[in-house]
Amino acid sequence: MVVICLAFKRWLDNTIPYKMNYFYQTASRWVSAAVCSLLALCMLASTVHGQDFSGKTINSISIRYAGSKNVDEARVRNMMSVKTGQKYSAEKLDDDIRSLVESGLIDDVRILAEEQGNGVGLTFVVETKPRLAGVGFEGNVALQDKEKMAEATKIKVGVPLSDAAIFEARKNLQEYYQGYGYPEVAIDHRLQKTDRAGYADLIFVIQEGSKNEVRKIRFEGNNAFPDHKLENQMKTKEKGLLSFLTKSGRIDLDQLAEDEEAVLEFYRDNGYLRVRSTGFQRVPVKGGRVDLVMTINEGARYTVNSVGFGKMSVFTAEEMGKVLTLNAGDSYSSKKMRQDITTIRSYYGSRGYADAEVNPDIRNAGPNSVNIIYRVIEGSRYKVGRVTIEGNNVTKDKVIRREIPLKPGDNFNTVDLETTRKRLRGLNYFNNVYAEGEPSGQKGYRDINVLVNEKKTGSVQFGLGFSSIDSIVGYINLEQTNFDITDPWSFTGGGQRFGMNLRLGTERRDFKISLVEPWFLGQRLSLGGELFYRDQLYLSDEYDQRDFGGAVFLRKPLSSKSYVRGEYRLQKIRIDVEDDVAPTSVFQEFDGDYVRSSLGLTYVYDSRDAQVTPRSGHKFEAGLDVAGQFLGGDVDTITLNIEGSKHWNLWFDSILTLRGRASVVESDGVTPIFDRQFLGGARDLRGFEYRDIGPRDTGAGNTNEVYGGDTAAYATVEWSFPIVETVRGAIFYDTGFVNEDSWDFGPDDLYSDAGVGLRLNIPAIGPLALDYAVPVSSPDDESDQGGQFNFYLDFAF
Repeated sequence: MVVICLAFKRWLDNTIPYKMNYFYQTASRWVSAAVCSLLALCMLASTVHGQDFSGKTINSISIRYAGSKNVDEARVRNMMSVKTGQKYSAEKLDDDIRSLVESGLIDDVRILAEEQGNGVGLTFVVETKPRLAGVGFEGNVALQDKEKMAEATKIKVGVPLSDAAIFEARKNLQEYYQGYGYPEVAIDHRLQKTDRAGYADLIFVIQEGSKNEVRKIRFEGNNAFPDHKLENQMKTKEKGLLSFLTKSGRIDLDQLAEDEEAVLEFYRDNGYLRVRSTGFQRVPVKGGRVDLVMTINEGARYTVNSVGFGKMSVFTAEEMGKVLTLNAGDSYSSKKMRQDITTIRSYYGSRGYADAEVNPDIRNAGPNSVNIIYRVIEGSRYKVGRVTIEGNNVTKDKVIRREIPLKPGDNFNTVDLETTRKRLRGLNYFNNVYAEGEPSGQKGYRDINVLVNEKKTGSVQFGLGFSSIDSIVGYINLEQTNFDITDPWSFTGGGQRFGMNLRLGTERRDFKISLVEPWFLGQRLSLGGELFYRDQLYLSDEYDQRDFGGAVFLRKPLSSKSYVRGEYRLQKIRIDVEDDVAPTSVFQEFDGDYVRSSLGLTYVYDSRDAQVTPRSGHKFEAGLDVAGQFLGGDVDTITLNIEGSKHWNLWFDSILTLRGRASVVESDGVTPIFDRQFLGGARDLRGFEYRDIGPRDTGAGNTNEVYGGDTAAYATVEWSFPIVETVRGAIFYDTGFVNEDSWDFGPDDLYSDAGVGLRLNIPAIGPLALDYAVPVSSPDDESDQGGQFNFYLDFAF
């Protein structure tokens, strides 16, 4: 039987070559396993079913190995469902044979049964797959470095040669070949016996095909759009100078087919309903390179003559017509039509019609014109039945259930069901989230099944960091995003967010501990608090600042994109002016201890598509902070801050960003230095040193250092563009001012700079920015210190 199974498997592998997609490879393994299982069942029938043990108790189960023991007995037993004490069942034994063979670790299974007292004893005779002794290669002509090829397979000596392990090794080797420009490589394998019992060599049989690297991508017949516009729709790229990083120039045949469809879909989105193509042709050029040439028959550009609806009972055509994006007189767009179909289904889903179908009927309406009729099959209306949650071994049910807007008895709503998925994924507690409506046992109802796969939500990070502002810093971060303060045994599962952060360096010493409850009083109302200590030595050469205290806040979402936050903050602040600072210096006015007690209110609207490297949308933030003696402190200030950013995604995935901020402080007397406004450094005017723009401490014997003002504003325009997948270049211009008095927005002393930079997104570290900028205008000669480098974490929160 083993010989038959192996022969059949080898025939399948040769019939379905590796270059075909994963579906067919998986299918071949399943068919092979099924045949082997069938043969095993036949043997089971002959060895076991010759005597009827049905209903008898299984007294013992033993495992015997035919040949080498390459799979632990415990693992074999874990794949079996039959247990001692159970009643004998031929069906269960059939299932176990199937499970063992389909595991890919077992070559053959036989079951022997014999009477044992009043019951039956079972012996599973298993023949395991061999372990890997080594790898070899046949047919490799172009690539000869077998050591690198073996490393590329990522299969380790000594592992059992399961079907899954061999499949993964073949896939890795194919990708290795594709990296050298061999898109049509076909990889087979065979096992070769060795002198070592239980071990075999894995020999990869390679048909390399011809070398094809993309020199040029060209289009023919494209009159409506230039080549670069069409090439932007593709993931396959021309080979460039940085191809060793970007992997450009490689041809993946499946990806190339997707690229062809993406180009055609771009045409259809822009009105070319009947666009056609014969696909990409590979035209050989010298050195194993090819030109990819796509011939396009654009056809005519179509407009929409009319948009209508078939028979509907839930909504009227007038109601639906108001929400469509593709209307009469517009150029035809398949993208807009798909959006409208989704909108129509969402409207029906919001009324409980979970099975509503929308089929577009596109008909010619004269030369280059079409009529679109949306035909809706409404189906039945449903209510919510049971809501079940599974897979949450750590996270409490209530943490998940509160994110589900649908309750039993509500009208079933597919829009709210999609909201459930988004909310649960947004928690970042789960690897996978499944939330679907299923047929219910109650007529007219749909049950909601939520299945989650939990992941680790706690993290500990430590290391060294560096920035151009605060030099070298060692840090430890402890975070648990699914914290539970009420569970002293595990402290997890309650949906709270806990963080502890310690930073120690030559220029700063920080400690902060925080806790946030996102559902205070059972509402979408966040209650949070923090305790902190900060020793900031980098702010100025003339003084050090130390503060410690705490804060509590409430945050209330106003919509999916906006929220309002109120905060009370109490802190003790010490300003230590250096001993060598002259008595006449303005810095001497700030020396001493302060108690700052304040209330803050902030409104935020954020429609950006991402917090890191946003490509569209904008963010607006307005905040008011009031500190006063009436709150128990000794600092009286009012601070107003308004800031915002806007992002546009332009050609070649370049991004244009406008960003700015304006701040004003009013005080009863001299504004303390910790509330004053400064510019200069990585976050605003990058061509100047950190906090080096503003009024200076001038006069005989004084420090000539900046001590800040009561009004500040700045604006930045930046254009960034991709270099490689994880690196972007940037060109920017910054301008701004800091004035002595409150509400003084006069731009008499306007500073500006221009520069270039790199944006790096490094896994496990995060987004980093490196900028170099030079001053363009500087009313204060002291501020112009020449070009400045800035290196910092580039989070756009």
